[in-house]
Amino acid sequence: SIWMLAIANFFVYAVRYGILDWGPTFLKQARGVELSSAGWMIAAFEAAGILGMLSSGWITDRFFGGRGARACLVYMVCCTAALAMFWLLPDASTSACTAMLVVAGFFIYGPQCLVGICVANLATNRAAASAVGLTGLFGYLSTVLSGVGIGWLVERYGWDAGFAMFFLCGVIGAVLFALCWRAKAPGDQLQST
Repeated sequence: SIWMLAIANFFVYAVRYGILDWGPTFLKQARGVELSSAGWMIAAFEAAGILGMLSSGWITDRFFGGRGARACLVYMVCCTAALAMFWLLPDASTSACTAMLVVAGFFIYGPQCLVGICVANLATNRAAASAVGLTGLFGYLSTVLSGVGIGWLVERYGWDAGFAMFFLCGVIGAVLFALCWRAKAPGDQLQST
């Protein structure tokens, strides 16, 4: 499960950094939004992410019994759905586009925050820091895809290809979180010893 969560983190970060890096350019080129307004729209994505991050722990404990991978799955599905709506509704108003980005931002930061906690809970006490470091490594490796990869795709095939990649990353991340559905909650290890 630790490896699957680490790989899932690659896709979480690919979506997050992809939107941060390419969102303003996409909004300007494909939607005709002024660059200053596009910057504010992406800032709203980030601000909503802070709320998503802060709420993710409470939601995990309250609704998922401390099983972070389950919360990550729900968050990833919701983020991917919001990005799909953002992408597939090209004639949406600036307010509607901002709202979809806000929803996507809220839900992408939950997994980003929870993955490290999930793997620390799954690892032994002696390996917890290494497990968290592994997820961080995969997160940072994602910049190859979210930066260079998306740029190459968009240059060759257009923005639809770029957003198809974001959607694919969201789906793959959700599938990986789903495969970790049965991962133990933190208290399960204590009760079994």
